[in-house]
Amino acid sequence: MAALLVLSGRVTSWTARPWADRHRERLRALCEAEPDVATVMSVLHARGYNPDFIAPPPTGSTSTFPQDLAAVRRTPAERARQEVARVFEGRALPAGVARVLDSPDPVGRFAGALALAWEEFVAPDWDRMRAVLQRDLAHRADRLIAEGWDGVLGELAPTLRWRTGPAGAVIEVCGMPDERQVLRAGGILYLPNVFDALWVCLDEPWRNAVVYPADGAAALWPAAPAPHPAAAHLMPLLGRSRALILLAMDGPVTTTQLTRALGMSLGAVGDHLAVLRRSGVVEGTRTGRAVVYRRTALGDALLAGPCGH
Repeated sequence: MAALLVLSGRVTSWTARPWADRHRERLRALCEAEPDVATVMSVLHARGYNPDFIAPPPTGSTSTFPQDLAAVRRTPAERARQEVARVFEGRALPAGVARVLDSPDPVGRFAGALALAWEEFVAPDWDRMRAVLQRDLAHRADRLIAEGWDGVLGELAPTLRWRTGPAGAVIEVCGMPDERQVLRAGGILYLPNVFDALWVCLDEPWRNAVVYPADGAAALWPAAPAPHPAAAHLMPLLGRSRALILLAMDGPVTTTQLTRALGMSLGAVGDHLAVLRRSGVVEGTRTGRAVVYRRTALGDALLAGPCGH
C-alpha cells in the first residue's frame, strides 16, 4: 500500500524518490492495461479510511507476500464490499469500483491486482528491502534492551511518546483526538517500511500498530551513485568484499542480511566476517539462533580514516 501511495503521489517520500521516479510512468501504463489495478488505486488514500482486507497485518517478521495475499483472498466477499463502500461513503461509487464489487469474485480481483503491483514494483527490490527492514528490527531490539520503550519510540518520530502513569502505560500521538487513549490490550505491533510512511493504526485488525520509516532505507535508492568516502582507503587495505561488509554495518546486522544486501554467497560473507572478527574490527553477539555483528571501536576508526577524515 505504501509503495502504491508513493507512486501515485498521494504520499511524498524523499527517501524513495529515485525509485518512484523510475516506476511512476509504469504505474500509469499498468492502470491502463489492467483496470483492476486502477480500481485498487482509486480506493487507497493517504489519510482517512482504507479497506482493511487489502493489507492484513503480518503474522510475524518472517511472513511472506504469498502468505499475506492468501489472507486477503480469505476475505468474505460481503465484507470486502462493505469496506470498499465505506471509502466512498456519501459519494457515488466510481464506475470501475462498482463493476468490481458487482462481480462474482471481487476479492479475487483485488488480490490479483495487488499481485500484479507487487511483481512489477516491489518484488525486483524485495531482497534488498527486506535486508533493510530486518536490520532495523535488530536495531530497535537493541534499543529496547538498552533504553526501554521510550528510547525506541523517540527514534521513530517526534510525534510519538511513551508515557507511564498510575493507570499504566500509554503511547501519546500528537495530533490525534484521543492521543492518550492509544494503547489497548493485546500488545503493540511495530512495523518498519521503506517508503517514509508513519501511521498509527487502531482499528481491527490493526490494533496498536505503529508503522514507521525504517532506518537505513535511504541507502536502497541513492539519488546518484556516489561511493562511500571511506571506500578509497578501506578497499586497498581490506580488499573490496571485506570493505563493503564493514561499510554496510550501519547498525546490528546478521550474516543473512549482509548476504542479501551485498549479493554475496553465505559462505563468502561468513569467511570474511571471521577474518574481520579475528582482526578486532567487528564483534558478534549471539541472539537466539542468529549471530548479530557490529563494528567495534577499531572498525569505526578504520571507517573514519586518517585523522578522522
